[in-house]
Amino acid sequence: MRFIGEYISALTNITDIWSWIQNNQIATAGITAVFVVGAGCAICSKLGRKTQKNKDEEISSIIGQFIEERNKSEIILSDLDIGVLGYSSDGVLINSNPAAKKMLGPDGLPDNLLDFLDKFGTDNGIQASMLLGNDNATGNLIHNDRVLRLRLKESRFDETRKAGTIIVIQDISDQEREERQRKEFVANVSHELKTPLTTIKTYSESLLDWGLEEKSPESVRKDIWRIHDDALRMGRLVEDLLLLSSIDSRGIRIRMEQLNVVSLIRNNVERMQLQAQEKDIELSCMTVSQIPVVFVDRTAVERVITNLLSNAIKYTERSGKIKVYIGMLVDDIYVKVSDTGFGIEEDHLPHIFKRFYRVDMTGSRMYGGTGLGLSIAKELVDLHHGKIQVQSVLGKGTEFTVMLPSARKIFNDTVTELLSGHSLQDILYIKAAEELTGIAMDNSMIEKSLQELDENGLSDLLKNIYSDESELDGVDDLIEESADVMV
Repeated sequence: MRFIGEYISALTNITDIWSWIQNNQIATAGITAVFVVGAGCAICSKLGRKTQKNKDEEISSIIGQFIEERNKSEIILSDLDIGVLGYSSDGVLINSNPAAKKMLGPDGLPDNLLDFLDKFGTDNGIQASMLLGNDNATGNLIHNDRVLRLRLKESRFDETRKAGTIIVIQDISDQEREERQRKEFVANVSHELKTPLTTIKTYSESLLDWGLEEKSPESVRKDIWRIHDDALRMGRLVEDLLLLSSIDSRGIRIRMEQLNVVSLIRNNVERMQLQAQEKDIELSCMTVSQIPVVFVDRTAVERVITNLLSNAIKYTERSGKIKVYIGMLVDDIYVKVSDTGFGIEEDHLPHIFKRFYRVDMTGSRMYGGTGLGLSIAKELVDLHHGKIQVQSVLGKGTEFTVMLPSARKIFNDTVTELLSGHSLQDILYIKAAEELTGIAMDNSMIEKSLQELDENGLSDLLKNIYSDESELDGVDDLIEESADVMV
């Protein structure tokens, strides 16, 4: 409408000029023609400028939208954990994101697609595949101690026109490591099961072939004992595998309770005394400080300590010594099992908590075991938010140290998580919250849930639990700091 108005306005001005010409008797044919041509040019010029302005605005809007979309794409590319490279139809690098630069190293990305293929596509078959005319190629690249998966794909406008080549780079190091561990685990399980099965098969066949009448009672008894021992070994292996599986899947059922860790450890030491005495080993236990209660699963902790004591007795020569120390360091309780045994070579120390790893890699079965004891011990300690460490000197002995957080620390951390508004996902915090709920209900502080308690109520609850005045220090500060975080 605005354009039509301007057009009418232009016509009105032309009409006034025409009237002036008529009044001054200049209405000749030539002047009339000049007037008509000039008026037409004026109108066309004005309409042309208007059309050009509209086109400029339209082009400007399109360019603005294009820049905005490009900026969005750049932001998305920069946030991706996957590397992305873009090469034009003539093989020139036109785009890349930070992840690609990080994965392929600081030397810079090849500016040309052919250079990229020469550098990263020769050993994995990608270069050969692309040169043969394939528009899609995938291969792995080991680069800077990482495993990268490269995928190249050609993009086309149509069947005859190539738009460019997109390269996607993904770091699959973790997946490759897990897959390798899975294969090693399956191979180890197969080996561990195969050995006792072979023994059982051999001795049972011997009994069947020879018959009980042709063997002495003592020989028959030895064969049956060998079959029995290997059957027990298989049973222990299956139990260990089931336990590891339940830990890995977070399906393990733990019964957490507040315990006196000193009496728990001493009872384990007493039970192992008979084994130690059979080798004339001196086994002792001492407490070096006042120890607060812990919040643990009794069976799990007993299994860890029993495993460490059993290994210490097993790998300590006759007349050796094993000492167990129980102490406290800040908010953690430590248990040290120190022996004067064979010791472990330094090269083996980083690996001894791996599943099926044995220090004696000769395949000797002199000391038995499934090779899962220490790995299970570590998994159970980790479940309690603790740590297990080892120090050893070959020929002089080994010392294992287990660190477990005190009940006070676990309860404080649980309250901190609750006040921070975080949903409790960790099994230990969930069990601690259940314990706190039970204590609060027993003291008539709540009816159903800890959510009924405010900051003062949670502070009173923690103070209700701690009998030692030293444990009360910092409770109010803890609640206040946790509440500030929530705010």
